[in-house]
Amino acid sequence: MSKTKNLLFVLLLFVLLILTGCASDDSQENTDNQSDEATNGEKADSESAEESDEPEEKEILTGKLTLDKSEGRIGDEVHLSAEELEPKEPLKVMYVDMEGSFDIDNNYSFNGALYEEVERELADGTADEDGNWSGVITIPEGFGDDHDIIIYQNDKKVAKANFFVETIFSISPESGPIGTEIEIIGEGLSWQMYGSVWHLNYDNAYTGMFTGVSTNGKARGVVRAAGGIGDHMITIESGASGAPYISRDSSAINYIHTQNFTFEVTDDEPETELVYVEEPPEPAPGGIEMPDAENKEGVQISIDKEMGVVGEPVEMTGSGLPENVEVTLDWHTMVGNRVTAEGFSSEVSELGTVMTDENGEFTYPFEIPDDLGGIPHLIDVKVEEEIHGQTYLRILPSVESITPSEGPPGTEITVTIKGAGWTEFDNALGVTYDNAYIGYICGI
Repeated sequence: MSKTKNLLFVLLLFVLLILTGCASDDSQENTDNQSDEATNGEKADSESAEESDEPEEKEILTGKLTLDKSEGRIGDEVHLSAEELEPKEPLKVMYVDMEGSFDIDNNYSFNGALYEEVERELADGTADEDGNWSGVITIPEGFGDDHDIIIYQNDKKVAKANFFVETIFSISPESGPIGTEIEIIGEGLSWQMYGSVWHLNYDNAYTGMFTGVSTNGKARGVVRAAGGIGDHMITIESGASGAPYISRDSSAINYIHTQNFTFEVTDDEPETELVYVEEPPEPAPGGIEMPDAENKEGVQISIDKEMGVVGEPVEMTGSGLPENVEVTLDWHTMVGNRVTAEGFSSEVSELGTVMTDENGEFTYPFEIPDDLGGIPHLIDVKVEEEIHGQTYLRILPSVESITPSEGPPGTEITVTIKGAGWTEFDNALGVTYDNAYIGYICGI
């Protein structure tokens, strides 16, 4: 019996030790967790305290600025009256506008438009002994919509007012025979979603769109007069990129006005040129930027034309090269498509070869290759596989033929183009018939 009691005592002691160990472990774990929670809580409270310690920047204006009118057009004079300024202190009047550019990846993918706020000084002066000042400013060229006009004293904003710039379009001429080029100019296009894109309808048929992203809110477009003799309506409306918005009066953007014009088609002798290519526009800032051509020291490579249509004769010259050697001219282009997973890849082909003279110079006349338009093509000038110089040549889009040139209703018309681009922004060429958009073509 005594042995049994001893055995039970030992077993009970063993169980007690196990339970005590488990309780000790749990207790330690709970203590650790509580410690961690406390530490994390203290850290969070500390971070929260640090965040709350950072003062919120609030714009406190001590002065008052009044304009004699709150809206108008570019070029308008606006009279300013300010009071409660810092007495006898100089001041500057700043006009808040935007600078636009394009977000482009790898020179071929268009992501969207970018805008950065800028301030332009329009006037200066000095407040009088009572803190008053008055002056006149002229609304500068730039974007439309709302603009802040700010008075600074001692590099600090002291007064502010708002001015709304209206978007204005004009056309020229207002009459002419079929084929007359009608120039349409818009000023004060907005940088905001509504008002940044404007669309043109000719006789209620959609023709095209205007934007002024990188041209300081200014846009220019040209259409050719079409239709029968008499008046034709040109309507310009803002809207999303794709179509004009025509239910404006019942919308929240009813302050953006539709602009209407009339063009009279006369019975004068029409334009007779069947096919022509418009002069290429000057590139707007904020677009693509090609890498500079790389030339060895003393090497100069040039082409007598920076751009042209397929088949147009051009002449390349080079100097500063080794004497009496054969020079290889390599033409860089792109092949592929963006419809399939194949995508695009670069390809280099030989444009031609030419010998340098005893002065290390060459002249190479050639016709612009039948290749992709859009961004310029790089040309390498090589001697024994080593690049000595480079230059660029851009291919412009052109209409090779339109056949037939006449026929009854229902006649199929075949249009052949050259120099279509491959990038996202110049791959597709829109087609209009009597200024009515009917579709697009591409030529990759």
